Amino acid sequence: MPGLAALWVTLPAAASAKACWHEGGTPASAWDELIRLSAKPVSLALFALAGFALFAGRRLPFVAAALLWAGLAMVIAIDNHELFFDDKSALGIIQDCTASPHLFIALAIAICAGMTYGALRPRT
Repeated sequence: MPGLAALWVTLPAAASAKACWHEGGTPASAWDELIRLSAKPVSLALFALAGFALFAGRRLPFVAAALLWAGLAMVIAIDNHELFFDDKSALGIIQDCTASPHLFIALAIAICAGMTYGALRPRT
């Protein structure tokens, strides 16, 4: 019961919070969200790791890149749809102020699949 009382008190404050990060208060497109998430430092580091894996041609960098990209896709999906890590981004999606990160999640899964193929392909 105390949890329901706390929810009742905080719900109006959460409903009135502004989650718009886009200029002018207009909704951001899915492409804007893809660029915003791709420019984060963790994404840039994983792009560099994937490039290193392609350059090195060894299994271990491919496996590390695949696991880290899969983890990032899972964190972004949980963060934006389950109100688990950051309530502001999910609130922005609910208020139609922020676009859904589906394009970035699809990109991360595609890179993960490519890295998995690179780790499992036969070596000559």
